[in-house]
Amino acid sequence: MKYVGIQTQIWRNNRNTVILLFLFPVILLAMVLMVIAGLDAAGIFCYSESPYAHLCIDNLSSTDVFRWPLIWECFLQTLPYALGVTVVWFVIAYFANTAIIRHATGARPLERKENLRVYNIVENLCIAGNIYMPKINIVDDPSLNAFASGIDDKSYTITLTTGIIDKLDDDELSAVVAHELTHIKNRDTRLLVVCIVFVGIFSTLMTLSVRLLANTTRAMAVGRGRRKGGGGFLIVIVGAALLLVCSSVAFFFATLTRLAISRKREYVADAGGAELCGNPMALSSALRKISAEPGLGQVKRDDVAQLYIVHPDEESDGALTGLVAKVNLMFCTHPDTPERIKLLEQF
Repeated sequence: MKYVGIQTQIWRNNRNTVILLFLFPVILLAMVLMVIAGLDAAGIFCYSESPYAHLCIDNLSSTDVFRWPLIWECFLQTLPYALGVTVVWFVIAYFANTAIIRHATGARPLERKENLRVYNIVENLCIAGNIYMPKINIVDDPSLNAFASGIDDKSYTITLTTGIIDKLDDDELSAVVAHELTHIKNRDTRLLVVCIVFVGIFSTLMTLSVRLLANTTRAMAVGRGRRKGGGGFLIVIVGAALLLVCSSVAFFFATLTRLAISRKREYVADAGGAELCGNPMALSSALRKISAEPGLGQVKRDDVAQLYIVHPDEESDGALTGLVAKVNLMFCTHPDTPERIKLLEQF
């Protein structure tokens, strides 16, 4: 295996993360444009009372499928509303994430007098790395896992299970804490919240479009028995169907982007954690123990589980190989643990 230095690995992953993060607003705007283009192709904008009727007449030819002047004008008029709703959604979800994580995991604050060993490990590493001292939470779970969370100095938190505290020696526990502190130092927890919020927007649009489609179809079926027409219902159905298709495509690509960012940040945290604690072998040893008993399976939210140092549902027995293994990895939040261990052991 070709040697790759820690700083080189960190630089490469930071560069790739910026590129992937840029894809989220691109996907969002592309989805809005796709919906508008689909509505135009269906002729929704060209009824006689439409404010875009003149553009339909001025730009219609026998070979045109889409009237791009109309589409762009509608897109530019829709853009402020789409961005406004997204910003409001983003702000609410962004600042609510700490409470969501604590509720999902059942974490509680760990008092200094309850475990002085853990506090000394965290404080010593923070001093060595010039890192602001985070809060420390604990989850009463006999299995082994840990994660970092928070969006600023007031909310940054390292959460450890009782199992990882009891079953790892001081060097291994220090390496795990160093990994999580690297996430905090690199603002990974904030970055992952951004990723999760964007994916959540597309997921919500999918849900809303399905409900709108079902309710409108039901209302149209009931109304047909009483009166003729239903042109308004048809417009809503076409719009909801287009929104469902476009949001589904956007959700798929946004999810792949989120997972790719998450995997890259784990590699960076491994490298930075090994550098901070000064003992890559201790982190590789800790990963072996954690992967055998990651626990926290009671947490059903994948957006929370992706914060763990090892994702409980993604540990494989090595049965997948070749192309199948590579495709499977695309849908994982974490890199393959044996691969992480190999990279640590080459330093």
